Order: sequence, then C-alpha cells, then structure tokens
Amino acid sequence: MESTVVPKKRITSIDALRGFALFGILMFHCMEHFDIMVIPELSSPFWQKVDDVVYGTIAFLFAGKAYAIFSLLFGLSFFMQMDSQADKGVDFRPRFLWRLIILLILGYLNGLVYMGEFFVVYAILGVFLIPLYKVSTKVLVVLGVILFLQIPDVINFVFLLSGNAPNEPTAAVVYMDSLYAKCADIFMYGSFADVLRFNLWEGEVAKLLWTFNNARYLQLIGLFIVGMLIGRSGIHKSEEKIVKYSRKVLPYSVAVFVIFYSIVLLLPYMGVEGFALQKGITLFKTFANLGMMMMYVCGFMLLYNKTKASAFLEKIAPVGRMSVTNYMAQSVIGVTLFYGFGFNLAVELSFLQCMMVGLVVYAVQMLISNWWINRCYYGPMEWGWRMLTWFKSVPLRRR
Repeated sequence: MESTVVPKKRITSIDALRGFALFGILMFHCMEHFDIMVIPELSSPFWQKVDDVVYGTIAFLFAGKAYAIFSLLFGLSFFMQMDSQADKGVDFRPRFLWRLIILLILGYLNGLVYMGEFFVVYAILGVFLIPLYKVSTKVLVVLGVILFLQIPDVINFVFLLSGNAPNEPTAAVVYMDSLYAKCADIFMYGSFADVLRFNLWEGEVAKLLWTFNNARYLQLIGLFIVGMLIGRSGIHKSEEKIVKYSRKVLPYSVAVFVIFYSIVLLLPYMGVEGFALQKGITLFKTFANLGMMMMYVCGFMLLYNKTKASAFLEKIAPVGRMSVTNYMAQSVIGVTLFYGFGFNLAVELSFLQCMMVGLVVYAVQMLISNWWINRCYYGPMEWGWRMLTWFKSVPLRRR
C-alpha cells in the first residue's frame, strides 16, 4: 500500500462555482452581521432607501441560494471521492464516515466562534449519503423529489390554513427565538469568553433548531443526492455535457423560481396571516430558492464554458479549492469585525458599508488563495483534513 496520497487533478469549473457560493455566503453573512441582526437607522432618507435596497438585493440574490450550491457540490464531491476509490477496489464508505467525524469536530470548533457555521449540519446530514451510495439511480431520483416536496411542512401549512393546528409558533420555534434573542445581547455586548460559553451548547442547539424549523434538513439531503446523481451521470467530466444540460435545465429553473416566488409575494394578499403566513413564506421560498440556485449553476457553467468570462472565473477557483480554510477564515474575520468584543461594526456600519466590507474581505481571500494555490496543492485546513482522513503523508508544497 502506498505511503503517500497523491493529489488528483482538479476540475476548475467546480472549484470556481464553489468559490462563487462562498462569495454569496460571505455577502449575506455581512448583511446579517454574522448573527447580530441590527437594522441601521440613517438620518438621511435617501441613504436609508439605498441601505434598504442594498439589504434587499443581497438577501434576494444569495439568501438560501449560496448554501444550496455548496450543498449540491458537497454531494458531488462525495460521489467523486467514492468513485475514485472504487476504481482502486476500495470501499470508501467507512473512511468517509471518519471524514465526516473530522468535519463535525472542525465545525464544532468553528461554531464556538461563529454560531451560524454549517459544517456541523453537513457532518450530521452527510451520514445519509453513505447508505444511499449503492441505491439505484431511479430510487435516488424518486427520493430526491420526495425530499424537495417538503411534505411534513406542506402538511403543517395546510393544517394551519384549515384551522386544524394553532396559528401560532410551535414550542420549537419559540425556544429557538428565545435563544436567538439571548445570543444577540451576548454577541453585541459580551466578551469573547461569553460568546464561547454560549456557543459551547446553546449556539449549537439554536443552529440545529433553525435547520429544522426552516425546512432546510430535507432540502439539504435532497441537494446532496442531486450532486451524487450529477456525478453518476458523468456530467461534470465533460464540457459538452455541462453545456448541454445547463441549457436544458435553465428554462425549467427559471419557471420554478417564477412560480414559487410569485406565490411568496401573493400570500399576504390571499388572506393568509399569523404564523401560517410566516410558515408559508418560508416553505415557498424554499421551493423558489431551488429554482434560483439551479439558475445560478446553469448560468455559471455556461459563462465559464462558453464565454470569455472564464478568465475571471478561474481567479475565484482557488477560493473554492480552499473552501474549508476560507469559510472558517470568514467566520473568524466576520465575528472579529462585527461583534462587541471586536470592532463592533454591527452597530457602527450601514448595510451599504457592510457590503463593502464583504467585498474587501473576499478580494483579500482571492489574492491569498491564488498566491497559496500557486505554491501548494491544498489549503491549510484541507491539507490537515486529508492527513487525518488517511493517516498518511499528503504532499502540501508544489515541487
């Protein structure tokens, strides 16, 4: 058995798409001030209007979409790892479980600083991929559709509309809201030790409750499956296939987005109110986000493979190649900038200024990532993750 894990050739378009997803995640996190939801009040009506437009635009473009792209690519990466090892006659499933355990630990450590990180959720839900790897494609397609239908939440919404369920938040939602109210004061006014103390347990509970209450868990597993199906089809290996399927899927993605986002906009005018309105908006936004996410994926791949924009998009590929390192760095940087124990920018900056902060942080990450990848095969966290996965020597520096 070889004692060194040899780096594989990367698919640059996938790394670039992952880099784009990280950009969207960072921009929306800056609007949220990394979980301190303070709405700036400006003395100028003009700049207040500009600020409202900035927040609305960033939320519309990236909230629920950037994570969805990242989730789809998580499923694709799972398949690529499994397939690569299967070609060598190795069943990678036990080692992938170990890899998820490492991710869980990394996520928990990251979550001590930033409650909203998602690696813990990925590590938990990623376990479902292991038994699904050998399931037939037809069964996976049916299962994916069922998951995307969000059946428990649809039933709950229907019960709310019919009056067969109390039109008020559930106990899980009430408890989650109380945790978010508690953390807001701690993050704004507490010390670094106070933040760590809250995130040690209550922060993790709040995050997992948010995943459940906002109907994300079913969608995430569904996206993992879609990523795995893309891998099975071999679409990612062929520019011709990528272009072909992007053109085919794009019109359907637009239709899904338009239909469900229209419902979101119309719900308040259809007599829906109270918790039923909140639940309905969350549910139908989940459907609309899927359509918009696929619009992004298809549009991005067409831009990359059929236009001169690929020259720029290749510059963000190193950001995606170092996605674990860059995401964890975003958490540390964001918390330091926006929290009370740091620079306290959550209460100092307008949304427009927060957007500018996000753009500067991402530009710096682009510069550092390009510099690093020109010299090394992996980002620091990616390299450590591989070392712990294989318990073997993994080359870092390029020769």
